[in-house]
Amino acid sequence: MSDTRDAVDRAAVAVGWHGSVTPRLAWGTVERRLGTPLPGDYKEFMSRFPSGMFRDVIRLFNPVQGKEFLAEFREDFDRLLIGVEILWEEYGTYPPFPRPGGLIPFASDSSGGSLMWLPWTPDVDRWHVVHLSRNVVRGYNRTRRSMTSVMRELATSRSSRNILEWDLADTGRTFEPFT
Repeated sequence: MSDTRDAVDRAAVAVGWHGSVTPRLAWGTVERRLGTPLPGDYKEFMSRFPSGMFRDVIRLFNPVQGKEFLAEFREDFDRLLIGVEILWEEYGTYPPFPRPGGLIPFASDSSGGSLMWLPWTPDVDRWHVVHLSRNVVRGYNRTRRSMTSVMRELATSRSSRNILEWDLADTGRTFEPFT
């Protein structure tokens, strides 16, 4: 986990975040509520970052931060799965969770897209990250990196070389927690 912790620390430094999270819910409770295990690097990331906006482009709800945040996470989770279901039915793309190999959302972007895990293996710590653009024509952008690696990349990106393929050169390197 030291590589994961290093990636989380680098992302926090890049966006000027010095805080952490005191969980009010156990990860087991969250995983039972969602019906799926979650990757360890995600849990590590969320032990550092509360619910908030990451660089004004990624919206995260931290499900262990409290019941209200788990409810927000679940609402976002369900909404994003509807979009995946529609694309799967219309275009034969990735299926939505809970279907086998179905995409599992964990964050949304500021233009209506989403970041999701692709559970291509039973080992949750090897799941890839997929970005679903709001623009159906663009579709999906898949990476073989972990969630924490993707977030570190987004924290430090100064160009469009990131999973979103957005030019982040002029985007502030900040993290704004929700209150």
